[in-house]
Amino acid sequence: MSQLSSTSGRASPAVQAGFVSLGASVVILLAKLAAYMYTGSMALLADAAESSVNVIAASVMTFSVAVSRRPPDADHPYGHGKAEPLSAAVEGALIAGAAMFIAVEAVRRIVVGSELGHLGVGMAISAAAGGANSVLGVYLLGVGRRESSEALRADGVHVLSDTLTTGASIAALVAVKLSGVVLIDPIVALFVAVNLAWAGARVVRRSLTGLLDEADFGLLVRLANALEAARRPEWCDIHQLRSRGAGRRRHVDLHLVVPRFYTMDEAHRVEDGLEAALAKAVEGGDEDFVVHIDPCRPVHCAGCALPDCPVRSAPPEKRAPFEVEHLTQLGPI
Repeated sequence: MSQLSSTSGRASPAVQAGFVSLGASVVILLAKLAAYMYTGSMALLADAAESSVNVIAASVMTFSVAVSRRPPDADHPYGHGKAEPLSAAVEGALIAGAAMFIAVEAVRRIVVGSELGHLGVGMAISAAAGGANSVLGVYLLGVGRRESSEALRADGVHVLSDTLTTGASIAALVAVKLSGVVLIDPIVALFVAVNLAWAGARVVRRSLTGLLDEADFGLLVRLANALEAARRPEWCDIHQLRSRGAGRRRHVDLHLVVPRFYTMDEAHRVEDGLEAALAKAVEGGDEDFVVHIDPCRPVHCAGCALPDCPVRSAPPEKRAPFEVEHLTQLGPI
């Protein structure tokens, strides 16, 4: 069975959403090009330019989502989840490129001037395309949240920003029709370019979070709370807690200190209990836990609550709570 499909033989919801985005983007682009050809409006050309980026981005996004859903293999032991933030970074760059094109053309139209026509037809077509875009954007954001897909969320943000572009373009044409001042059209297109550049920068920034394994402090807090709630006396200490995300997959590793007189079997039973506590904190995606077991040392005795410990060298004192600041430290040397 193809890796792009679920066990039922059907594509995953994220991949299905990608194909929906691609098909809808092509139809919306054609509609916006028709609106531009009717009117000659720079604002509508800017809108169409952004939709052309939507088509390219939807193609890249659909492929990346399909790849990211593949399970780990010999060549990619950590899975393929990095394909999604990479796709989001590409989409952000495309948005920025569209913004530059629109800005240059808008400045040219301001300098040399332009003529507009058939504004009513163009506005009607553009409004219909904008409505379709808003529905598509909300749909992509919803599926992106449910499927923990960075690429789908980025595409949803882009599509919704396109809706704002459409609204601004229509407003510009209304203003031109009422006032007769054609210069309003390229000026609005210039503002659209600035908005697009800002949206592209936000998408790239979010994608870099995944590509550079930036710490997810929200997840770390959930892990810390889960460990504190499930804390057992034989967990002498936990340190060097780390987490990284790749699409839906979450990789968590940490060091667990257990009594040094435990057998390997006993230590692994303790590890199983700890992994069960971690799983509750990150449920909803694919989890990968790596627990490094360390033997306790005299430095741990003051914070250890294990009763009847035969190797204790100091009386137990107040245990440090399992908080993010403590858990992410390197631990006693």
